[in-house]
Parts: sequence; structure tokens; C-alpha cells
Amino acid sequence: MARPVPPPRRDRPRPRPRPSYEGFVEKRGPRDQGYRRVWAGLRGLTLAFYGGPRDSEPLEVLDLGELVDVLAGSEGLVLRLRGQEVTLKAESREAQEMWRGFILTMVEMKVPTDLVLLPGHLFQLSEALRKERDRRATPSPPKPPLVPDCFFEVTRLEAERLLERNVGGGNMVLRPGGHGRGVSVTTRQEMNGAVLLKHYRVNHVEQGYIIDVDTPHRCSSLAQVVQYFVESSKGSLRPLPRLELLETDGENGEESRGGCETRGGCEPPQAAPTPQPCSLKPSPSPHRPALLPPRGPREPPPFRALPEEQTYMNEQGERDPPSSAPHPAPRQALLPPHDSGMTEELAQKLQLRRALMED
Repeated sequence: MARPVPPPRRDRPRPRPRPSYEGFVEKRGPRDQGYRRVWAGLRGLTLAFYGGPRDSEPLEVLDLGELVDVLAGSEGLVLRLRGQEVTLKAESREAQEMWRGFILTMVEMKVPTDLVLLPGHLFQLSEALRKERDRRATPSPPKPPLVPDCFFEVTRLEAERLLERNVGGGNMVLRPGGHGRGVSVTTRQEMNGAVLLKHYRVNHVEQGYIIDVDTPHRCSSLAQVVQYFVESSKGSLRPLPRLELLETDGENGEESRGGCETRGGCEPPQAAPTPQPCSLKPSPSPHRPALLPPRGPREPPPFRALPEEQTYMNEQGERDPPSSAPHPAPRQALLPPHDSGMTEELAQKLQLRRALMED
């Protein structure tokens, strides 16, 4: 029975950066009909609003670099930015003053002197200011390269099965490179009833990627790698979008297809263009393993017959000659040949047992 292809690894949502100050507020902005309760998080000059404390994607983000003024009134904390005005209502006056203090501290990079707060709260503002200065002084790490939707964490064989199970959805996937650097491209095309599978090596270099074909082609990103294969095949190669693989139901063995996970949502499948043979040829490499035919099931080991001559012992402790019967008589023990010491010992035990029974 063939081993089912494991589903691709889903990208876990990235945890949002730890804010300097956060909490529930009631927000009203230009696009809001009224106040709505949201979770707000302040980090640097970014004030993000979420549906709840555990959400990773914000509903709305304000750039406090556009802040003009902050007013504390009876209706709440009014943030005047260029082109819009946002009002925040905190759960208490103390929380509202904390929001005003943190916002002004992040914008002016100093703790305001007109805050009506306790010494512990002022110390909290000073610590947040120190951390923000250290964060701005530390250069941000380079952003990781964007991974196309047709990239799957699968092996070479799993990529072939993935394309086989999703015929019509796409015939090209990107996967981790078996050579240890860069990625690999696996394609599947049907020509005159025959299935043509190809694998291409894409090496990662300092400033991009190089596709290992007859004439090596250089790309600056993985998205350009995908575009190169689509254009070179005149549209006959189409990337397989990220979707859930066929999952087998453990009770009835049926297969069901999950929903799409593409960024743009599920789209109706487009008519596939007329397949054309891809002119791309992987460059010869002495390190590329040759494709071997699959091995069939192992044959069982041949039946090994018993030796013709066996030594048996009867109840009197004497050896019986080999019989032509297929099975030995009852209560006879099979003894290894040419072991006279063991035979004499067993005979003595039998004689002793008879003597005890007669007594």
C-alpha cells in the first residue's frame, strides 16, 4: 500500500512584536459609524488596533509620525493626525493618562512633565523610553525573501505525488533543494498520453538565484524564477497554488479536498492551455542521481526442508530408526544428530522416573 503524501506545512502566524503599552479601548475614526471596542498596542510610532489580544493581524494601523496634537477631553483622548482625527476612550482616567503619556513619549522621545501619574507609572514610561532608544539605535535585520505560494516543504518523490493528485490545479511546484543550497523546481506534463516529470536545480547566490539549465538564467527573487518557467513554456507550466492536500477519511477511506489557502482566496479553475513540450533542459551534472525503477515487493525466502536423517528416542530411552512416516510418533522428542552425551543423560532421567513411579 502506497504511503500517503503528508500535507504541506502550514505557515504559522507570526507573533506580533511586544508593544510598549497595550489594552482595550473604544475607538472612533473617520471610517467608524460609532465607537467600537478594540485591543490597541503601541510600539514606537505605530499604534495598531486588533479585534482581540490574541490576534496577530491588525484591523487598522495609525502612523504617529503624522501626529499633530493630543488632546485629553471629556469624550476621551483625541489624536489629531494629518488628514484625520481619532478618538480613544480608555477604561479609566488613569488608563487614559497612561495612553497620553506613552504616545507623547514615543513621539517626542522624552517623558512629558505635565502627566498626572504615580511614580511607578513614570518609571514605567522611563523604561519604555530607554528600550525604544535602544531599538532605534539597533539596525533592523534584513527582511527574508518572499516565498511564492507554490513552494511546499516536500521531498522530490512527494512533489511528484503532489502534482499527480492535483492534476488541473497546476503542474509546477517549488521545493527545498536536495543539493543543500537554494531550491528545486518539479514539473509534470502529459504529452500524447505519457507523463513527463522533470526536476530543475535553482542555486542560491549572493544577490539572487541561478536556474541550472542549458543556458543558466539569473533571477533576483523566487517569484522571478516561477515567472521564468511560465514564460519559457509559453504558459503550459502553471504553478500549483497552496492548498490542502487530499485527506483520507480514517473511517470509510474516502478522500476529500480541503479549501484553498491562497492569498487571494479560492478562484475558479481556468481552462488549461494546450500543453506544449517544455524546451528547458537541465544541465548535465555528475552528481545528479539517475532515476531507478521502483522496486517490487520482496519475495518470501524459499522453504527449507528438514534433514532426512533425524534421531528419535522412545519411552525406553532407546533410539528408534528413521521412519518413513511424515510425522514422528506422539511423545517423541527430536534430538540433534551425533549427540550421544545428551541421549545418555535423557535415558538416565527416564529410568530414574520409572523407578520412582514403581515405588
